[in-house]
Amino acid sequence: MQGPFPRPLALFVLSLVAAVFVEGQQPLSGGLPPGAKLFVAEMEWKLDRAIVAEIGRQRLPVQVVTDPREAAFTMTAVYQNLGSRTTSPGHYIQAKIVAADGKPVWATEVRDFGVVFAQLQPHGRERAAKAIVRRLAISDKSAGKRAGQAEAR
Repeated sequence: MQGPFPRPLALFVLSLVAAVFVEGQQPLSGGLPPGAKLFVAEMEWKLDRAIVAEIGRQRLPVQVVTDPREAAFTMTAVYQNLGSRTTSPGHYIQAKIVAADGKPVWATEVRDFGVVFAQLQPHGRERAAKAIVRRLAISDKSAGKRAGQAEAR
């Protein structure tokens, strides 16, 4: 017995979806001030290395430090593999930045997977890191615009 859609139609509809990845939420606040010292904590899937590299590629105006005692802000992430050993439909990552006093400053989430011809295809940690850093850059730009508007008043 078939469900509400015939199987070929369902497969066709799924194959039209070229890629689904990186959904997120807005940052908690305006991001980081320019020149802020950021420590990127060790993360599963070696995502921390990819994030540090991506911060350099996107030229974010933050200083990445290797000692958490020197940092004014710390980025951490919670990682969850979606799937099993035989199927790996992707990864779910929650990243956040907290100030030295523990106050949350910024957060986002990433679902790293894609649907290509009705099959889930993982994209990789570099793509997830790119999405996380891009969101951080966008929130920093919007924080700068808000600060500029406030100064103009």
